[in-house]
Amino acid sequence: MCLPINDRSMLSWLRTQIRVMEAWREEMVRRPEMDAAQAQKIDTHLAWLCAEYQRLEDVVSVAA
Repeated sequence: MCLPINDRSMLSWLRTQIRVMEAWREEMVRRPEMDAAQAQKIDTHLAWLCAEYQRLEDVVSVAA
C-alpha cells in the first residue's frame, strides 16, 4: 500500500475490494472466452488484497 493507514475504515474498504474481486473472478471463470493470463492477473491481485488485509488486520489488532 502507498500509505500506512492503520485503521478499521481501511480494513472495511479492503474487505469490500476483496468481495468485488471474488465476484469478478467468479464471473470471469464462467465465461468460455476467458484466457488463462487474465485469470492469473485477477488471482494475483486478489492474493495481494488478501495479504494486505491480513497485514493491516494484524497491525490494528495489536494497536487495539
